Amino acid sequence: MRVVYFVVLAALAQHARAGDATDGTELVSTFLVHRHGDRTPVEITLAMSTDPAALEQAAAPYGFGQLTEFGKKTSYKVGEYIRSRYGALLSDRYNASEIFIRSTDSTRTKMTVLTAMAAVYPPPEDNWSSEIHWTPVPYTTVPPKYDHNLANLNCPEFISFYYDQFMKPSEKMAPYRDFLARWSEILGFDLVQMPALAYMFYDVYTAQLGLGVPLDEATAQKFPEIEAAAGAAIDVVFGDENYIALQAGVLLNEFLKAAAAVVGGESARRVHVYSAHDYNVYSLMAVSRISPRQGVPKYGSVFSLELRKVTATGKYVVLPVYLRSPYEQIQYLQVEGCSALLCDLEEFQQLTSRYVLEEDEWRTKCGFTHDLEVDDSSIN
Repeated sequence: MRVVYFVVLAALAQHARAGDATDGTELVSTFLVHRHGDRTPVEITLAMSTDPAALEQAAAPYGFGQLTEFGKKTSYKVGEYIRSRYGALLSDRYNASEIFIRSTDSTRTKMTVLTAMAAVYPPPEDNWSSEIHWTPVPYTTVPPKYDHNLANLNCPEFISFYYDQFMKPSEKMAPYRDFLARWSEILGFDLVQMPALAYMFYDVYTAQLGLGVPLDEATAQKFPEIEAAAGAAIDVVFGDENYIALQAGVLLNEFLKAAAAVVGGESARRVHVYSAHDYNVYSLMAVSRISPRQGVPKYGSVFSLELRKVTATGKYVVLPVYLRSPYEQIQYLQVEGCSALLCDLEEFQQLTSRYVLEEDEWRTKCGFTHDLEVDDSSIN
């Protein structure tokens, strides 16, 4: 009983520390990446389902890789979260000088950000139309061939690494070897030799469950373990120290530039929003040196790097904030090597400096060429 008492006290103390993380600080800007809402499976992964025929039928009204009706609700909740947490940085009406919005050139991410912005900017009483209760909010995008947020499609150096990781064992997956062996018996497929595929199986299963197609009993019983294994698997593919700069080094650089503009007193946008994919959320956390790693980001997850000013000292600090799902509570995350949860901006910059890339430098390191052919079927 005494042990339980102290465990509870410790948990409450930790919660209190997290809850007080912003005390004595002023939010001055935020830079966030969110995953799209719940979607149907990507067509090339359909065979990984426990019931491909039923899943294909359930996905038919939407098409493959598209937002579901529930996915639109998730996307709207992402917008409600942005308005709730960052409303102090935004006017009630859309103002292009306050917010930068970018999406990957994917129907599901573009639909997500359109829906999210409908919640960020609900129509005012004197809306432009008394019949249409919606405010149009623009965003920017670039073709997949040139988007630094799609390194798995347009960065040859990373692409070679990416596909190689699915074809061989990994020491990072060693703690899950026994489970993978048991799961392999159900699949009739040796996941022990290709453990990173746990990430792809988990992706299909979550889409399947979201569409109301149940898993078979054996797989359903193992789903919590599958989710844990997938969390390790995404780190194999998207968390490798030698390659994370190719995935999110440009994004990190854009955050630091935005922060420098604010600190320098420039008239700069205070909110940056990127509508993207689970691997974008994960890789930005990786280059931000978040520890421990957080597993596969759920649909509608949001990772923010908040720039805050300490009221007493005037110093600028970075607070990483994670909303794993719009249906969960936020988490304040720790930057590995930083002396405090509120990480001094200069310290954060020093700790992450080896990952920072200018876009031209990123293309050079990627081995990008203008005649590169890009298969963007998985994001359409």
